[in-house]
Amino acid sequence: MKTRYLAACLCLTGLAPVALGAADPPLVIEQKGQATEWTVWHQRQKVLVYSFSPQQFKPYVKELYTLKGYNILRDAPFDHLHHHALMYAIRVNGINFWEETPGCGVEKPIKLLKQETGFDAQGRPQAVISQLIHWVAAPEAFLPDTTAVALLIERRTLTLTLDEAQQEVALQWKSEFEVGNKTNTVTLTGATYHGLGMRFLKELDPLAAHLNAGGKPDLSDNKQDISPHKWGSVSFDAPGQPATIVLFGHPDNARGDAVFFTMRTAFAYLSATQGLDKEPLVYRSGDKFALNYLITLYPELKSAAAISQRGEQWAKSKP
Repeated sequence: MKTRYLAACLCLTGLAPVALGAADPPLVIEQKGQATEWTVWHQRQKVLVYSFSPQQFKPYVKELYTLKGYNILRDAPFDHLHHHALMYAIRVNGINFWEETPGCGVEKPIKLLKQETGFDAQGRPQAVISQLIHWVAAPEAFLPDTTAVALLIERRTLTLTLDEAQQEVALQWKSEFEVGNKTNTVTLTGATYHGLGMRFLKELDPLAAHLNAGGKPDLSDNKQDISPHKWGSVSFDAPGQPATIVLFGHPDNARGDAVFFTMRTAFAYLSATQGLDKEPLVYRSGDKFALNYLITLYPELKSAAAISQRGEQWAKSKP
């Protein structure tokens, strides 16, 4: 990737960045507060908001916008405060990192590894944010140094790429893990929906139309669908603001195709999992493993054929 650093353009105010010159990267990363929320701007328009702080249980994507300026994600609704807009969480050695109640684990941000903007090999605007995260038990979450007590050490990299020709906002979520110093073995488990999950705006729930690589799942009569696929999607035929969001797993992930949890009622939900409710994954000291997902968002309704074609491109990539 041809990259230009943007340290001089990082704004510390709540205002949108000023217009950029022709020689500047078209994306700007803005920091708010004590650098606990980063917003990616494109031509004075928000594209992504990534939120984290020492007071939160986990870092997550708070907002994701189409190129028409429409955010479709809902964060921490009153009925499920732990349901953040786009988040990753599971259970590690029996500790629940999904919910956010006393005793639950904490994905603790440690430091920024990379923050840059520029262009990808095809000349498309791109922003990269990389962060070191320690997964720790609740009693140890607020120690000044959690190196010795981390169950997992995660290097999370979010790569945002804009393709204006295809009207696509693409977010690659890559998490590289290693077993932490707290233990010699980690056992990863979870509920049917534990993985990379997303919740949508309340007004979009009744419009949600789910689709996956196998067809249209049967979600009638409050049914849930839990099945492996190369991708899962949700489309919203909202008047004047149609949108489609797609979640792709990468074939290099452990167990290959993601197991998608799909739900339409009582609210729309989609998550990509590794089937940890059926069979745990076990890693030992010295082991390293990674998870790669791609989220694409469009300001239109997308057909299964178009999504599958995009998925084939993603499957051939080496993220």
